[in-house]
Parts: sequence; C-alpha cells; structure tokens
Amino acid sequence: MNLRKELGTNKSLPLNLFAGAEPKLFTFDYSYWSHDGFTMSEEGVSVAASPDSTYASQRTVFSDLGQGVLNNAYEGFNTSLFAYGQTGSGKSYSMVGYGANKGIVPITCDELFQTVEKNADPNLKYIVSFSMLEIYNECVRDLLIKTNPKGGLQVRQNPSIGAFYVQG
Repeated sequence: MNLRKELGTNKSLPLNLFAGAEPKLFTFDYSYWSHDGFTMSEEGVSVAASPDSTYASQRTVFSDLGQGVLNNAYEGFNTSLFAYGQTGSGKSYSMVGYGANKGIVPITCDELFQTVEKNADPNLKYIVSFSMLEIYNECVRDLLIKTNPKGGLQVRQNPSIGAFYVQG
C-alpha cells in the first residue's frame, strides 16, 4: 500500500500492539517508499520508473519537507529539521543522500547558495550558519567535526531567553 498516495498527509493510523489492547494512534505527515519502483537516470539519479510508481525521489522528499524550512530561512527565521526513527529507517539517506541522490541537506545548501549568488540587492544581506547534530543513546554528537567529547556534547539553556543550545 502506498500510504502517501492513498492517505495523503496528516493522517492517523491505529496501531494495535497487543491483542485486546486499545489501539494507539500513530500520526504522520508523510510516508515514503524508496526501495523499488525506480530507474536510474543518465546522471545516476533514481527516478520513478513510471507515473504510477510508489517511489519517492529525494527531490520529492525535499519538496515536501525541506522547501518549507528553506522558505522560512529566506524570511529570516532560524530553522531546524529533525529526522527521527529507528535504525535503518532511512534518516541518513533522506537527510544526506548517497552519490548523485542528494538528500535534504545538500539540496538545501545548493538552493540556498544559488539564491545568495543571484542576489542583486545591495541592501539584502545573508548570514548563514549551519550545524548538524546526532542524538544517539542519549548522547549529542556534532556531525561536522571528527572527534566529540566522551559522553557527548552538553545541552544547555540560556536562562535569560529560555532557549536551548548545544555547548561546543
């Protein structure tokens, strides 16, 4: 079943873990399929094999999830995107991609810096900062450096504004 095509977005599915137990609702925005139903373009990018294919390309995932984040950044907002799920569920592939199949992060960087480069307004300034963190086994790691402190990075709260940040 192609949940994305059949259910659309913002749907809830009952999940019954134990016989006789009250069903729990599992709510999601999107569900993607990227295991088959694709062919490779000449550039090495996976594309849907046919119009009725259930395959979701990296560009589809970016359009659904990353484009809104990027649009908010263009408006001057600080933005974040989280990938959450069990090991092997496709978080890294969706976020980073593999080979010619760029994920949300590299597509976002490409789009962002193309926009900055095209800027002709001398009064418009862009300030870009970027971090990429992983939380695994309750330890926070910076994915942009080679070594992290033993036990992970510390999460702190700024008492004057209440915002959280990762120290390091």
